[in-house]
Amino acid sequence: MLALTQAYCYSEKEKHEHSLVLDFITQLLFQLGLSPQILAPRLRQLSNIQHLWTPVSAMVPPNIHPLKIVGQLHPTPAVAGAARDVACAEIRRYESFERGLYAAPLGWIDSQGNCEFIVGIRSALIDGDRARLYAGAGIVAGSDPHKEFAEVQLKLQALLKALV
Repeated sequence: MLALTQAYCYSEKEKHEHSLVLDFITQLLFQLGLSPQILAPRLRQLSNIQHLWTPVSAMVPPNIHPLKIVGQLHPTPAVAGAARDVACAEIRRYESFERGLYAAPLGWIDSQGNCEFIVGIRSALIDGDRARLYAGAGIVAGSDPHKEFAEVQLKLQALLKALV
């Protein structure tokens, strides 16, 4: 099973999808005058899904507020495509709902300016006895629509299990 998991996560399609996001983040950090530290990619295994994950960190000088960086990074290609402006316009054209917290940056900042943020790619909006679940998949050249749909269903199952 581990070999199958690693083969999937390290497939050319998955590596390409991952590199689009990683390249975007590191280039933007360099443009902001930061020196990102990029660790080796690894397999991040969650309860029912796994994906490539590359930790990126940078020392943020006191004159730059972390939320300025988050504002520049959002939305990443993970949720908005590599040509961000064009992709965001297309998303607004095709999606008939507000994303809310889906795809939003989620994280924390302490009083010393230390922080950590992630992209909220799976979430649930709970209102009384109703919940709206959000999940997506990275679509790139070579994506198989059936596999991407199955991936979204798998992501939604984890959220649904947490609610029931």
